[in-house]
Amino acid sequence: MACGLCCGVATAFTACSQQSASPTGYTVSGTADGTVDGDTVYLCEMQGFFGMSPLDTAIVKDGKFEFKGETEGAAMRFLVATHDSQSVGMAMFVLENANISATIKPEGQQSVIQGGPSQKLYEEFEAGSNKLAAPMEETYAILNDSTADEAAKQKAQQTLDSMQQVAKEYSRKFIIDHVPSAISDMLFGLCASQFTEAEQEEILKLFGEKQPDYPVYKAIMAERKAQEASAVGAQFTDIEMADPEGKTIKVSDYVGKNKYVLIDFWASWCGPCRAEMPTVVKAYADYHQKGFEVVGVSLDNQKEAWVKAIAQLKMPWPQMSDLKGWESKGAQVYNVRSIPANVLVDQQGKIVAKDLRGEDLLNKLAELMK
Repeated sequence: MACGLCCGVATAFTACSQQSASPTGYTVSGTADGTVDGDTVYLCEMQGFFGMSPLDTAIVKDGKFEFKGETEGAAMRFLVATHDSQSVGMAMFVLENANISATIKPEGQQSVIQGGPSQKLYEEFEAGSNKLAAPMEETYAILNDSTADEAAKQKAQQTLDSMQQVAKEYSRKFIIDHVPSAISDMLFGLCASQFTEAEQEEILKLFGEKQPDYPVYKAIMAERKAQEASAVGAQFTDIEMADPEGKTIKVSDYVGKNKYVLIDFWASWCGPCRAEMPTVVKAYADYHQKGFEVVGVSLDNQKEAWVKAIAQLKMPWPQMSDLKGWESKGAQVYNVRSIPANVLVDQQGKIVAKDLRGEDLLNKLAELMK
């Protein structure tokens, strides 16, 4: 993908545009070489490095497939065609509320996309990116050549650094020049990590002035707000969910009644969480009678698995979950992006430490509870 010049793969942000969902939504239709009636075409988003997560499916009928729906804006998506459950072709495109047609070709051939205005602008951006990328191949070859001398490699690296700087500036300027637009929002979501902090702030300031309703901008601002709210020194934010018996409990039920409360984010399916739990059990055993409490916040989806893990791991402290996985309200409030994670709160409700693992948790409690 063209944005490989600036970021390689998509970031955690969903790339969307400022425009709100159109009442007519989108239609994605077309054909896929190598498929027959009854085969499946998947509408996917990228997850991690080259992973695909299906969002919708369509069955090939009369040689064609079709997806219909609505989207908040524009986002990079993929069509994956299968025959006998094996992939036979893929097409990358910009999904937005528009009529989009696709001809999916086998690997090694160029799929054809006819999309909306964001697709056209992305193709313009891609053409410029590819033009800048082509000369880099020679420098990559030198850097990967085991027979090249060190002086040649150093010169190639300097040349490559200069070329990459030009490519980054091209991306930055393209984003700024097209504000406000869906493509600016989408490309910033894809490439923000390659910009310096000052460059990111420049673009975010412009977004805030010109397009404050863009979803990527709003997602970044919401994350920053959550980071500030969960920073050491900040006042804790209350969480209210059901316990395993279905009774509603709050973190505030325990803060104030104890010297320290550890809000512990975990899940039954999380291997590192299970590995960490004996340390939390030991901390509870050592300090509970001295005023230390733990409130477990599970990111499980299945109640049975959650309750079973509580018993298996011998966790005697209060537990809560809304069984929404990564969409958990607690995870959003405390900006939890990976687990295990925890927040240590004092009797006045102030966050005094975060993400204490292993001996760090035991040492911190020994320091605080002495």
